[in-house]
Amino acid sequence: MKPSSLYAQLELIPESLEPSAQSDYAVGRVWAKAKAQLRPMASQLVAYLCGSNSLRVTVKRNRQGQSAFVVYDPVSQQRHTFSSEQELRVWIDQRYYQ
Repeated sequence: MKPSSLYAQLELIPESLEPSAQSDYAVGRVWAKAKAQLRPMASQLVAYLCGSNSLRVTVKRNRQGQSAFVVYDPVSQQRHTFSSEQELRVWIDQRYYQ
């Protein structure tokens, strides 16, 4: 059943309802572009869900501007806080060479 011309114009229905090879090609290009954009996000999600054994270091500053280095160790599931980068490096070296 073919829609009437006025109805087709109002509803933005193309006059020809038959699929064409050109529209298939356009869908394929859109799908390829979508996959390319989603791939990095998917790999980040997998990395987040699977976790890592790497230390995570964040630097926090208090109101006086003093830095504190907070380290999360996923192996022991503990957090450690250091007041200087040198203390942090010593702790990392001791942990690594144990």
